[in-house]
Amino acid sequence: MQTDEDVVKVLPRFEAVEQIYDGLNGKIVKWTLENGNSNHDPSILAFVVRPDGTVFSSLMNGQQYQAGSFAKWAKEQANAYGKAHPSTRLPFARADVTLDGEGTDAKAVSKEFDAARADDQPVMLYFGRGHHAPDDKTGKKQTKAARTFEKKVLDSKSAEKQAEGWVFLRFDLADDLHARLAEQLGVTSAPTLLAFAPEAETPVTLDARTTGAKLAAALKKHRVAPQPE
Repeated sequence: MQTDEDVVKVLPRFEAVEQIYDGLNGKIVKWTLENGNSNHDPSILAFVVRPDGTVFSSLMNGQQYQAGSFAKWAKEQANAYGKAHPSTRLPFARADVTLDGEGTDAKAVSKEFDAARADDQPVMLYFGRGHHAPDDKTGKKQTKAARTFEKKVLDSKSAEKQAEGWVFLRFDLADDLHARLAEQLGVTSAPTLLAFAPEAETPVTLDARTTGAKLAAALKKHRVAPQPE
């Protein structure tokens, strides 16, 4: 399981914890029974748990034994958790990116991004990096810069006040499909923000030097005023 490519890609999105079996009368079996498990026998189970210890979701239908199904479930749960619990004051939701077409002509697409543009909504795209290969010095630098950017800029209270009406989508350059879409949009490093105003053909680019105040000003300038009822 730990050597499966898809599993390796999705695990960095979680704080992975392994509970070692402590017997039929141990704390682990008791906890799993309290959280949906109906089997007293030792078994491999998977849970996504919130910071407060409550269970967000679980996998105990047999698919947890197969790397492919486990990776698919983990990706779905990571996306769902990110949308339900944004990590910054600006509610960036991880975008789902797929390939449209085949071979070298295939393009990376985000249905959420395309739908927002079609509806003339202002869209803010954030390109960060969640992890890097051990020997990737550039990736390591970008991962560190992205985390700092998220804490200092994307968590800005002044920017949060100007967020109404915007669609916020986040992309991870450590994900091959996300990186491909970023390249199509001219983004080569993290952190980078692209702000698309309604009907504008090209976005406003904000790089790592952006401050919370500058981001707030950009959100205010390009947002759509709410329509009177």
